[in-house]
Amino acid sequence: DPSCRQQASKNMKVPTPTVIICPGNGCSNIRQSNWYGIIHDKLIEKNIPCICKDFPDPLHARRDRWVPFMRSVAEEASPDDPSNVILVGHSSGAQATLRYTELYPIHGAVLVSATYSDLGDAHERMSGYYPQGDTNPYLFQDMLTNCKREHWYQFHSDDDPFIPLYEAEKIRDGLGLTSTYNMLTRRSHFFDYFDELETVIDVLIAEE
Repeated sequence: DPSCRQQASKNMKVPTPTVIICPGNGCSNIRQSNWYGIIHDKLIEKNIPCICKDFPDPLHARRDRWVPFMRSVAEEASPDDPSNVILVGHSSGAQATLRYTELYPIHGAVLVSATYSDLGDAHERMSGYYPQGDTNPYLFQDMLTNCKREHWYQFHSDDDPFIPLYEAEKIRDGLGLTSTYNMLTRRSHFFDYFDELETVIDVLIAEE
């Protein structure tokens, strides 16, 4: 009876999303950099699948290298449903998360120390993530189509030495975030582990 088979499939438990850590640039050993290895180990201890592996082109973090790499990691992590992933992107990894989600659906996203522009830095501009005048705009509506607004979380610090708060707020406003935008005090560029990250990942894991 086809209806019985359909009912059985509805009752099957959806696998836990895989968390993919997308680092900042300059990290040649991601497990030993910033908080990436710490959150990986904490999630694994709770039986939450997490991938924390070195990215190619770590110094320049170019979009045309990172976004395809992230897609291959998602397909490897969840071959039956590559959208069943949570991207946790820090700095350049946050930029890659934004651009990835213009193209591909995901379960959830956490942006840490994201910026809107290249801030006049030629090296950052070469990475290919940032709008240049009317060219290369952020496709926020596509991002929201591929990951619903309530599954986007963003963290920024009021004293980030590299990225002014107004840059993060432009990303916040582009995505239309309210309660899932978190401005924390005195966290610099989030080089150190912060408990709030694990909390929001737990929330995303629990949500359908």
